[in-house]
Amino acid sequence: MIEILKPARYINKELNSVHKEWQDDLLKVVLCFPDIYEIGMSHLGMKIIYGLLNKEKDILCERAFTPWTDMEKKMRMDNENLTSLESKTKLKDFDIVGFSLQYEMNLVDVLNMLDLGGIPIYRDKRDNNDPLVIAGGVCSFNPDVMSDFIDVFVIGDGEEVVLEITKIVKDSDFKKKSDRNKILKELSKLEGVYIPSLDKKDKPLNIKKRIVKDLDNCYFPTDPIVPYIQIVHDRIGIEVMRGCPHKCKFCQACKLSHPLRIRSVKRILEIAEESIKNTGYEEISLLSLSTGDYPYAEELVRKLEERFKPLGVKISLPSMRVRSLDKTKVGTIVKRAGLTFAPESGSRHLRDHLNKKISDEDIIQKSNLALKSGWRKVKLYFMIGLPKETQKDLDAIIELSSKIKNANLSISSFIPKPHSEFESQEMNDLQTLKDKIQYLRTKKNQFSRRKNLRMDFHNPEMARIEGILSRGDKNISQLIYKVWQKGARLQAWGEYFNYSLWEECFEECGIDPETYLSKGNGNKVFPWSFVKV
Repeated sequence: MIEILKPARYINKELNSVHKEWQDDLLKVVLCFPDIYEIGMSHLGMKIIYGLLNKEKDILCERAFTPWTDMEKKMRMDNENLTSLESKTKLKDFDIVGFSLQYEMNLVDVLNMLDLGGIPIYRDKRDNNDPLVIAGGVCSFNPDVMSDFIDVFVIGDGEEVVLEITKIVKDSDFKKKSDRNKILKELSKLEGVYIPSLDKKDKPLNIKKRIVKDLDNCYFPTDPIVPYIQIVHDRIGIEVMRGCPHKCKFCQACKLSHPLRIRSVKRILEIAEESIKNTGYEEISLLSLSTGDYPYAEELVRKLEERFKPLGVKISLPSMRVRSLDKTKVGTIVKRAGLTFAPESGSRHLRDHLNKKISDEDIIQKSNLALKSGWRKVKLYFMIGLPKETQKDLDAIIELSSKIKNANLSISSFIPKPHSEFESQEMNDLQTLKDKIQYLRTKKNQFSRRKNLRMDFHNPEMARIEGILSRGDKNISQLIYKVWQKGARLQAWGEYFNYSLWEECFEECGIDPETYLSKGNGNKVFPWSFVKV
């Protein structure tokens, strides 16, 4: 008998989950998150689409997540299919199976969920009896990588286009197993939709991302599901703005979420009021790429404090820029466990090159101010392997951080992500990254008396694979399939990540990893160039 580590990942009927009667005339959609329950249930996008679809009377929407290895082993031993949480229905029995592709290291788990769900992994093996497999999210902005497995890609904001997609599918007599190619051709007419099977056949490749222009009048769930177990972000999350006012050259998220759109203070307060009433949570997190740059931050925090302090509800500000700290005169309502800043580089000249306009004095002064104001620690995000980086820039990371009284450093490897201004830059080779990590560790030991300076490094091997998957072309599909076939699962989790297996599969597929990580020239057409952001 196999012992299941966390059975609550696989049960249902959490508070606010939606249970509709399974009727023939309903369009049936299952939202799949290719990571475990605790991660997927923390994702705001999934909450939005789940609530939005279930508001429609003729749509049934349920959820499914990647099982942990213990549950997968049991399922395969018992020859069981992966099912939705709400009705325990096999994935293959839904009309639409929708995946949220937020992180490259989860792509292998998309294949695993399809296989466990009884759905052919390759799209060209599916027929009219199989569901449409749709994907959206960050990784969809370079769709070639997963184009062998996905029927429909949604590029950009999903709130409007998902209703247009479901209407076309409903109106097409999909229930009668209509011609799937006819449906795909209709879907291809929608802005922000890419159909790999029609690639270069019916229209030139020029896919423009979808943008929700009015954030205030856009649907936002005020009755999110409350899990039985603790999840990563176990609180109410309210998106205060979408996009970012800054243009850091390395940043993919800024380009993908552009333009900047603001949600009003009035609407945020309404969402907060209803959400607290419907969930019982005691914390609200204000979400955006840079929450401290919300233009009405002081007014918002003050009004939240007036309303929720008597109820014991705390407010957390998870994403701040150093300069924005002055704007927000926070009161006692703000949760002060930790504050996050992202200098990215320890040296001013390299930050200027990144278009990150922050001085050393700003970082030191504002970080220490936060600590004096009640925050317990300051977390600083840095990158190594940046273009034009020198040893002096590495030294500057330690020298700058050592001037902050209680700092935790999170250091990752630079990846030239698609659609960023640095998309044509090269990524450091693995040995160079390892040498830089060792150098920083040695440098930090010179400050060993400062026990409150802690460093955490993102795995450079994982960063290299992430880079290849983010920058890949159609050839990478066979790599992902091969790695999955050889048993790779949950590659976003350090305990299961297997770099040797990836290297082995590169060789078997005849793929040179450096092809995807080398510097491009100004005339290079990338696999993602047909997607317009």
